[in-house]
Amino acid sequence: MTTREIKNLLFSLLLVSVFSTSCNGQISKSQATNNINSLTKNEQHQKIIRTFGTKSETLHCELLDIDGNLWFSINGEGAYRYDGKLFTNFTIKDGLCNNNVSSIIQDKSGNILFGTNKGICKYDGKTFITIPMTDSLNIISLLEDHEGNIWFGVINKGIYRYDGRDVSNFLYKYKHPVFGDKFENFISDIIQDKNGNIWFSSWNGGGVWRYDGKDFKQFVPPISYYKTNQDKRGIATAQGYLNFNSNNDSFIQSEDSISDDMIFSMTEDNLGNIWFATRDHNIFFYNGKKITSIGRNEGFNSRGASAILQDDKNNFWITTFDSGVWYYDGKIFKNFKESDGLINNAVLNILKDKNGNLWFGTKFFGLSKYDGKTFTTFSQYDN
Repeated sequence: MTTREIKNLLFSLLLVSVFSTSCNGQISKSQATNNINSLTKNEQHQKIIRTFGTKSETLHCELLDIDGNLWFSINGEGAYRYDGKLFTNFTIKDGLCNNNVSSIIQDKSGNILFGTNKGICKYDGKTFITIPMTDSLNIISLLEDHEGNIWFGVINKGIYRYDGRDVSNFLYKYKHPVFGDKFENFISDIIQDKNGNIWFSSWNGGGVWRYDGKDFKQFVPPISYYKTNQDKRGIATAQGYLNFNSNNDSFIQSEDSISDDMIFSMTEDNLGNIWFATRDHNIFFYNGKKITSIGRNEGFNSRGASAILQDDKNNFWITTFDSGVWYYDGKIFKNFKESDGLINNAVLNILKDKNGNLWFGTKFFGLSKYDGKTFTTFSQYDN
């Protein structure tokens, strides 16, 4: 099972040797069925379509590059670049190392990096190159830190760092303080804050780690979270599993106790607060001293979230697994759903373009753009 398939499976359950190849991508020139752009008589913009016939996959909004292009990915379909007019599809036919793309970032030199289930590909605008020593790794998430190191999460193998010469492995011997070796790492997101700390979020029970350049600190919920089966695994009270260390601050009702051990994504706001989107316990942020949860009492009527973004006016946009998109100005929440023009209420991610428009990737191959007034569909929707 590929990385993206695993992510999409988890998402569905919540709803119920260097080589290079010359590449220019595939741009549609006619209305043939395999073109990646679709335009009807009543539409004024192109739509992204699939070329490999992938069924009902989530469309992922990945990157705004320095030239203003938007990058998207679909499991089994490779990557897409949108220049404001046309979608260009990049696949193994063009040199991409695999069509299952999990993450897309841009490095300091302007290269586009693709995390796939067969390593990391680097694209310089002309050719693709596979980064050495990564071709056997199933990549989940990517980050280039302030010093130019590439960090990436790998299925079942923790976190890796590539410094341009060597690859180092971190957290591969990680043991959950409650479950021990029962759960492997699934690092769903990696970010670096303004102070240089690197944050890693887990989507299978590991909570969050913060790396300060020397040590890793783990944030997990208090022991009551597991004793009351809020993790929904139903095994924390079984004999032999509650092997927690009573001296471990992670299990004290302290300011460092987070509300959920499954964190889908993270973001840093303009004030330096780190925001977390959880599976079942709404959203929360950390200001460096304490954690503040935001949920139903504040007007956010969704059990969990998938992504959080701060817009140009310092307002927050939160995507959810089944209740659409939420807008939050710091005081009041407003909900946007299919009835407002959103293509689907199961929204996995969000991306802001150079003009401040917001793009939402949804289940069933949905892509919506919001210009502050209306939603516009940019994909051939499946549902």
